[in-house]
Formats: sequence, C-alpha cells, structure tokens
Amino acid sequence: CSMMIVTLTGCYLGDRVSINSRDRRLCFPAYGFSIPYDGEHQNFYSWSIYSYKGNKIQLGDYVKNESMGDEGRISATYDKEALLKSLMKESVKFGVDVFPGTNVIGTQTHNGQVTVFTREGKKFKGTFVIGADGRASRLAKTLGKNKERTFYGTSTSYGFEMRGVEPSEKYALFQIFLGEKTPMRIWMTPRADGETYFPFISCTHPGADVQGAFERFTQQGYFAPWFKNAETIRPLCIEGNMYSHIVDPYKDQVMLVSDAVFCQEAEMTGAVIGGWKAANAVKFALTEGKISREGVSLYLDWWRSEVIEKLDHRDMMRNAVMPYCLTVDDIDYLLSKITKTLRSILDPYETPKIVGAAMAEIMPTVSK
Repeated sequence: CSMMIVTLTGCYLGDRVSINSRDRRLCFPAYGFSIPYDGEHQNFYSWSIYSYKGNKIQLGDYVKNESMGDEGRISATYDKEALLKSLMKESVKFGVDVFPGTNVIGTQTHNGQVTVFTREGKKFKGTFVIGADGRASRLAKTLGKNKERTFYGTSTSYGFEMRGVEPSEKYALFQIFLGEKTPMRIWMTPRADGETYFPFISCTHPGADVQGAFERFTQQGYFAPWFKNAETIRPLCIEGNMYSHIVDPYKDQVMLVSDAVFCQEAEMTGAVIGGWKAANAVKFALTEGKISREGVSLYLDWWRSEVIEKLDHRDMMRNAVMPYCLTVDDIDYLLSKITKTLRSILDPYETPKIVGAAMAEIMPTVSK
C-alpha cells in the first residue's frame, strides 16, 4: 500500500492530499473522498525566497529532502489540463450535462427555483446553484457579495513555459523579489513533466512594464545564468483581483465556492474541497427537503469554522505587500541575515507566519 499511495502536498484546510497511482486518483483522506487524475506529477523539495542579489530564505533542506524521494517532498506540481479532463470524463460518465462555451451572466430566484441566465440567451432552472466561477466571479458581483469585501488591487502575471531552465535546485519552488523600481516578484516551479518550468512575473501596479522586467530578469543579473540555455515553449498570463474573503458565501439558493470566495486563490486543494463540501450540502438539502440556508448549513458552517475563523486573508496578502513596505535593498539585507533553514511547508497562510517569526529573531541585529 505504501508503494501505491504517496502524499502530494502539505496540509491545507486540514487535509493532506495523496495520490493512488494504481487507480489514478487524488485522495483527500481527512475529508473522505477522491477524484480521478490521469496525469503526471513532479515532486519538489524546498521553497526558496530570493532577493534580487541572490540572498535567500529556504523552507526545507533541499539536499536532505530530495535524497528521501517521495517521503521528502514538500509538495508536487500536477497537470491542470489532465485534472480537468479527468473530472469532466467522470462527470459525464455519471450523467452530468456539460454546456461548453456558455457564459453565465446572473441568476434569479423565484418560488423555490433558481434560473441561471447566459449571455447566449439560454436559461437553466434548478434548485441550487454552486458558483465556482473563479477570482473574477460574475456571480459574486451580481449577488452583491463583493460590496462586503475589501478590494486590495489587481495582480497581473506574465510568464512562459520554458525548457532548458537550470535553477540552483532542480526541483524547487522559487519566489524572487526583483530589483525593479516598481515592486515585482518572480514565481517559478517545475511543471508536472519534470523537464519544463513555468517562471512568471507578478505585479499589482497598473501599467507596469512586466514584459521588460521579465526580459531583464532572464538576461541580466544574478539569475540570468539559469536561463542561458532556456527555450520558450508558450506564453502564459493571468490577471486576478485580490479581495478579503467572502464571509457569507450564500444568497438566494446560490452558494459561492473556491476562488470566487477566497482572497487570492484557493489553490487546487482548497478548490476541490470547497466544491465537494458544497455538493454534499446540496445533496443533504435535497434529501431532507430543506431548500433554504439551513439546508446547506453543512457547507456554510464549515466555511465559517475552517476558513473565516482560521485563515486570515491578511496572512496571504503579506507577500504582495512586503515590496511596497521595504526597498529592494531592505529585503536583500533581511534575507541575508536569516541563515537557518526553515520548516518544510507549503501553505499560503502558515508560511508568512514562519518567515515572520524568523525575521522577528533577527530584529535585534536589524535595530543595531
């Protein structure tokens, strides 16, 4: 059994995802369910946070963790296209109707039924709606849920899938604060095939020259040797709003889940868990005939206790805010003073606390 089932990620929302390689499924043992996944995965063994000059904080001992193989990984990358295809295939198998190219623009609830309206003029009627329409959720907007949130800005990310990248550690997660006048960060991970990488630059400043900054990063300075033999395969980009969490994700028989309700991103783990909890709540409500907020309380109570009361969105925001509070040389100085290897973890809420504690330890030196 230990050869067949291996742990993939650090703990997030109280679960630790595993992969059953025999049955090709991703397993969520704490929640008691699994989903199909017919794709590759690539372990990585540390998370390095770099300054533009190459000073770094490292979460996880890369050499030690890599030598342990599956037991030493702090997480793994997966193929999102393969994941979505696997989910789609299983959904259709169990009778789910799929309507590709359909753009939902809003909902209306009347006499115990919800009508979903689309830009193409189609209408769909149901008892409940689960809105998992991402960080730019139209349902969150049309239901008025964004009015209750604090808006922190829009993050623009620009990068490439590349072959031939040669980082200091082959299989690691990298976060790099750039030496640009406008605060920018690079993120980079190996992709699921283990041979290609996805380096991308992220910035919250409107109108910033992210393309020029990316070119300077790969062609000049400390990190340029990593890209000496790099070959671009395809461009990848994303733009997303940053909000505080939606505290109450329910209105008029519509439940919002995943990135539609999280601060920046729920990540794959959080997205799947949120969708699963909401679907179970709907099943319970329909079985009990409780077409109401009370009927789907299994999801709403979980959201409040496991997310709102435990995961402060401000912890996730610290990475984005740090380069606005400190100069690039301030950051370089701080990272040069934290010399111990920090705990191996990949959790967007816990990691800022661990790094913050390490910075607190060097404050006497900083004060001097």
